[in-house]
Amino acid sequence: MEVSNVIHSLIESGINIIGVIESKRKNPNMQTKELENFCLENGLPYYFMNEGCNDKLENWVRKLEPDLIVVNRMSELLKKNLLEIPKKGCINLHPTLLPKYRGGFPFFWTYYDYDLNQGVTVHYIDESEDTGDIIYQKSYRMPLGATEEELLEVLVFKIGVEMLIKSILDIENNCAPRIKQPRISPTVRARQIKPNEYKQIIGWEEWEIERIWHLLRGTQNWLNVFDFSEIQGEVLKWNILQYVKKDVKSRQKLGKVYKDDDAYFVYCRQGKIFMELNIRV
Repeated sequence: MEVSNVIHSLIESGINIIGVIESKRKNPNMQTKELENFCLENGLPYYFMNEGCNDKLENWVRKLEPDLIVVNRMSELLKKNLLEIPKKGCINLHPTLLPKYRGGFPFFWTYYDYDLNQGVTVHYIDESEDTGDIIYQKSYRMPLGATEEELLEVLVFKIGVEMLIKSILDIENNCAPRIKQPRISPTVRARQIKPNEYKQIIGWEEWEIERIWHLLRGTQNWLNVFDFSEIQGEVLKWNILQYVKKDVKSRQKLGKVYKDDDAYFVYCRQGKIFMELNIRV
């Protein structure tokens, strides 16, 4: 995992970090030594969590005697044996307005649902998924077509970090609020979708072009929903550009990428969405 602005901000705030746990990536090819090297350079005890909440991890955490465990972007849930160790509990920074979009992949589902009423939550962790008591929340109106990187920058690295630091300090001073969450979420569980679902995920015939464009902007370079059969060479990456509304002739296949005058685009029911392609010939 990359060294995010979250850990930098916590260190700069003066909060005493006594150890760092990194969970294994779901895609092993994306695992790096960046966070481990950062901890080594800064004298922070480091643990690579590749076998879950086992006895080895539990013993490592117990020796540190933490007052509080802070979680951000962890790939698996903490178990009871870890949750019971810190004196003041465990908290998590979740980039939605809980109880909406509980789960490990909330950004995708906010894009998929065309839900622009977003926000971020700091909450206590219990044994279920993102159901613990809320400490602080803040709403954020998501701009149409904002990329995931832009959303992450605002929700997590700006608003979220500020709320996280406030939560930690208030917990330390025993004045942090605790607001019970509703048992049932109003949205689907924010699960990871599978590659075999990609081609069916967009309603090319039914959805408004704005909704399709918004989802494509938020998932560009990983959600391969396109038919590239008209494009010569191997498409390695794509960036979603602007869209235009216009009448689409019935002979054009929706969801298929075409090239015209050096411009790449995909047809929707209401028009075209333009793209940049990185192609290996």
